[in-house]
Amino acid sequence: MLVTPSALVGRLSGRAGGVVAASWKGRQYVRTHVIPANPQTDAQDVVRESFARCLPLWRSLHVIVKEFLDLYGAGYRMSGFNIFVSKNRLLEQTETGLKPVPDVGKIPAPAAFAAVEGAGAGGDIDCTWTPAGPAALTDIGIMARLTDADEFTAFNAPGDGEGAFTISGLEPAGVYDVYAFYLDSSIPDCGTSVCIADVTAKAA
Repeated sequence: MLVTPSALVGRLSGRAGGVVAASWKGRQYVRTHVIPANPQTDAQDVVRESFARCLPLWRSLHVIVKEFLDLYGAGYRMSGFNIFVSKNRLLEQTETGLKPVPDVGKIPAPAAFAAVEGAGAGGDIDCTWTPAGPAALTDIGIMARLTDADEFTAFNAPGDGEGAFTISGLEPAGVYDVYAFYLDSSIPDCGTSVCIADVTAKAA
C-alpha cells in the first residue's frame, strides 16, 4: 500500500508507534516498523567483536602506516581507519595474520624476512631480512603483536644495510606475530607488510 505523508509526517524522522517516517534521496516515506527475527545471533556477535578489536589495533599502528593509509584512503573518499578495517576485519575474526599495510601499492615486502627467539635478553626477538629494498625506502618498520592482544608495539629499524634488528622489551616467553614493511616518513609511503606468526620472545 502506498502512503503519501502529510506535511506533518514529512517533517518527522524516526519511529512513532508502529511506523517509521523518513526520507531517501529527497523522497518521504512511511513504513511499518520491522523487528529483526534474530537481532543478537552468535554469528552477529562474532562480527561485532572483530569490528571492536580493530579500533585499538588501528590506534597502535606505526604512525607512518596510519599516515600512509589516510593518504591512500583520501583517493577513495575513505579514512585510513576504514581502509584498515576493510582489509583486516575478516582476518581478525578468523584469527589469521593481519595486513597492517595491505596490498595497495607497488612496493614489495622485505625479502626473506624472518623473526626468531632472541639470543640476548629476556623479551627479545631477532629479525633479519635481505637488505635489497627500493632505494627510497631503505628503513624498515616493524610491529609486534602479542597473541590475542588488542594493540601493536611499533619499532623503526634503521636502513643501514645490515638487514638485522632486535626487538627488545617484549613480554618474556610471550608469543607474538611480527610484521615488517619498508617505509619512508617523508612522503609518507609504505611497502606491503609481511607477517611471521607465533614467534616466542626469549624467556627471562
